[in-house]
Amino acid sequence: MSNRPFRMPLSRRRLLGALGLAAAGSAALAACGGGAVAPAASSASAATSAAAATTAASSAASSAATSAATQVAAAPSSSAASAAPAAAPGSVDFWQWGTGYVPGFDTLVKAYNDAGPKGKVGASNPSDYWNKVVTSEAGGAGPDVFLMNNVNFKQWSLTQNVTDLSSYLDVDKAASASLAAMLQSAVDWYHYKGKLMGVPWDYSTGVLIYNTELLKTVNLSSPADAGKSWDWNMLRDYATKLTQKSGSNITRSGVWINNGLENGWYTFSLANGGPFFNDNLDQCIIASPEATAGLEFVLGMIKDGVAATNDFKTAAGKANPQAGGTFINAATAMDFEGDWNFTSYEKATQFSWDGTIFPYSPTTGKTANTSNLRGLVLNPASKNKDNAWAWTAHLMSKAVQDQIPSLFGEVPANNASATAFYLDPTKGGPPPGRKTLQPDLDATSPLPSSDLISWTDINKALSKPLGDAFGLKLAAADALKQAQDTINGIIQTNKSKG
Repeated sequence: MSNRPFRMPLSRRRLLGALGLAAAGSAALAACGGGAVAPAASSASAATSAAAATTAASSAASSAATSAATQVAAAPSSSAASAAPAAAPGSVDFWQWGTGYVPGFDTLVKAYNDAGPKGKVGASNPSDYWNKVVTSEAGGAGPDVFLMNNVNFKQWSLTQNVTDLSSYLDVDKAASASLAAMLQSAVDWYHYKGKLMGVPWDYSTGVLIYNTELLKTVNLSSPADAGKSWDWNMLRDYATKLTQKSGSNITRSGVWINNGLENGWYTFSLANGGPFFNDNLDQCIIASPEATAGLEFVLGMIKDGVAATNDFKTAAGKANPQAGGTFINAATAMDFEGDWNFTSYEKATQFSWDGTIFPYSPTTGKTANTSNLRGLVLNPASKNKDNAWAWTAHLMSKAVQDQIPSLFGEVPANNASATAFYLDPTKGGPPPGRKTLQPDLDATSPLPSSDLISWTDINKALSKPLGDAFGLKLAAADALKQAQDTINGIIQTNKSKG
């Protein structure tokens, strides 16, 4: 990939096209605010929590391509989901996508404004988030600071729709120290072509949750107590013993594994040494032997009837339509999910549950955590960049990062805050097994994305072959090769455009 600067006029049509936001149709990516095609959801796909509420902030639908460019200003009350009146001169408009995030950010905004900064902050949660950010920026307006997801970040950097923050870090020693204390994979991700174009905010963990009462009925100990013995072989053994059938029909699945990139099959591939892209993010390598072996393990459990099949998932979902119902009502004994679903299970008093990390690959001895790393970025069109940076630097501080688990239920980007406040059940809340999640945090990688292909196109390329694979109609190697070829074809086309 050329290292020359990419200059793109901020015409609305071209910007929407480059960011992949004009594609017809989109679906939500759980807890992350990015668009995804997700043929089969996790057993708790309907769960709502501070993080899960962000599913509404997906990549935008095609209506954006024909709507007029709209300036969307924020107001101090972030509860309003529509455009708000313009803020006072010198104040900072901060936008974020999650309805469930509103109380937490309102708390942080009030504390910040009460301290008497030069620029007061107004927070907003606009509906149709990504389209409004894009169209308002194209019109020279929009938020001063806004929440970013990692699956959009590289393309937004390519199109120069986020601000280079390097000069601020050069003089702001406190913020520089805050950045140095953050998850390294997140810090690395928010660089683009050697420049810091955003700063990390928080992220989520992918976990195995399990019904502790069902484990006891078959004399199985808690996976959270297994340490390094908790690997794919032990998972399969547990799933086999926990599965119930009537003849050949599953009546309770031992484990539920989704066919998405986040907290699903890809985590197994990544733990086994099979990343999605090469280091330069200009070639998809998901059909590698290592990645294929991860998917083959998952499909093997489905084929052998010890993991939920597509037919069982459909039937169980219809029978248990409430948030988290398939797990709460014991349709599955174990499930791989994101930590944003913890809130739903905390409210369910009729069963006991716990959680721990994704199992270790017996080949590599590693676990993995695929997370949409959320960050904070500045609008290049902002008229209040210094005040906007002051708010951003404040959110990076350890004092604020310490509050993320209690306010948002997510993992702070600050490593010390994550250890002290997220991993401690007395502070972060249930499950008790959250204290075992440190290996997940250490193994966190961003969801695969690139400046050469949109998140929407990545998921379109995966949708049919992975759907066929989970339906046991296509071998793992063939499914991944089909997806890889499609993705690399798009990348080559975009490279040729310069």
